[in-house]
Amino acid sequence: MKYIDSASSRIDNFPKLAEKFLDSVPKPLERSIKGRIAEYYHLKAVLSSHLNRQAEIYHYNILCLKYAEKEKNYELAGAASLELFYNLYIIKKDTTALNYLKKSEEFYTLDDNKFGLVDVMQMRAYIKFYNKKYKESNHLIIPELDYYKSIKEDSFYYMYALFMVTSNYVYLKDEVNFNKYYSDFLELEKDTTISTLLYKIHDVTINISLAEMYLAEKKLDSVSIYLGKVDGMRTYMNNSDKKNHFKNYVAYFDALKEEKSKNNYLDSLKFLHDDLIKDNMEASFNINESFLENTKILEAETAKKDLNRNWIIFLTCLLIGVIVVLVVKYKSVKRILLEFSKRTKEYSFLQSNHDKLMLKVKGLENYIADLKKEIKNISVITNIEEQRNKIKEFHKEIHLSSSVLLDKGEDHLDLINNLNVAFFNEILTKHPELNSSEVIICYYLFMGFKNKEIGAFINTSVRSVESKRYRITNKLGIKDKGVKLVDYLTETFKQTTAFL
Repeated sequence: MKYIDSASSRIDNFPKLAEKFLDSVPKPLERSIKGRIAEYYHLKAVLSSHLNRQAEIYHYNILCLKYAEKEKNYELAGAASLELFYNLYIIKKDTTALNYLKKSEEFYTLDDNKFGLVDVMQMRAYIKFYNKKYKESNHLIIPELDYYKSIKEDSFYYMYALFMVTSNYVYLKDEVNFNKYYSDFLELEKDTTISTLLYKIHDVTINISLAEMYLAEKKLDSVSIYLGKVDGMRTYMNNSDKKNHFKNYVAYFDALKEEKSKNNYLDSLKFLHDDLIKDNMEASFNINESFLENTKILEAETAKKDLNRNWIIFLTCLLIGVIVVLVVKYKSVKRILLEFSKRTKEYSFLQSNHDKLMLKVKGLENYIADLKKEIKNISVITNIEEQRNKIKEFHKEIHLSSSVLLDKGEDHLDLINNLNVAFFNEILTKHPELNSSEVIICYYLFMGFKNKEIGAFINTSVRSVESKRYRITNKLGIKDKGVKLVDYLTETFKQTTAFL
């Protein structure tokens, strides 16, 4: 998890270092970062974008979307869907890409994510921009500029809106409005809510567009200025920007009739093309490794399903065992009742509780009969998945019923007093400072039950049982003597077991 956090905090300004942190996350991911796998693949997709590995972006966003839906991380599901739209729309303008944009809006709505919904809104203007409908794009953006500017927590949205408006006016050859909005864009360079990388990526694209515009107008002096400006920002170019920049140089030197320089940039285009092929091959290798990892996860899940039948058999045996225990407990309670009825010393106490205990025993008999019927019904179910679910529900019901069955309509201390009157008489004589709930805890510890079992019997949490044990130890004054509570109870009241 620390590797994930470290990569996230460095990804914009130190992508190579962030990549090393992500590569340090041990496999399989299902074991090492369960619950944050979507975030891992989101960071891998962002890294692929920063490092110009275009072939990997789609793959990692698909995996991010898959795990985000599984983990119910609607923010990342919306972000992955938006990136899938963006990358698919550049390649092919079909309904597949637009479906991802719609899904993104749905996920962000579920997440009540204001910024995500702003992203979706801006992408609709981007569609117009990409289709060279520059005026329509501006009609979608300019009325919302004040709203984008008001988002002080993250000025990226205002910057991106200015980037599109500025670019639109470049292609519309409207120099006045271009200078107006580009000036606003330049003022954001020092804004601390925008990473330097994101700002420079968009700035270099605008300057490439300007060089292209002046080439079309044959203003070669202006072209030279912007080509030089772009040269100073090469580290912030993506592959598409590099390609357009080299093409601008080819056109520039062609206009100057400088064949040697022109050929040099034609060679640069060729080398760029070769590098892209190499990067795509490496990306394909990384993608194959990722597919292999996910295949292993799928195989593991399949193996789990194959064990379902064995689990059903095991759980059935466990249920039978629980029923046997309940029967034994029933007989034990009945035997204790008969023995206690012979004891004249506790005759008056037993007389007042005898009717209640018999009703409880009868309830246990009916409960066991119901359990047998339910097991018979489950055993005839032929669908394995349905049978497994029924068994799970049945097991939960047994646990719940067995933990609360003795608490309905009567005082818990009154009932369990029937089981070992001697213990309760003895402990209340020796330690009158204990209250009724503390006496019950002592009895169950004396009988050898664990905290979790005691919690189930008295319908409370394990933490509450632990707290009461601590208070009892202090009241009995045995903490400083180094004696454990269970050992003290076992030794002090061992003679009471003779009456069980």
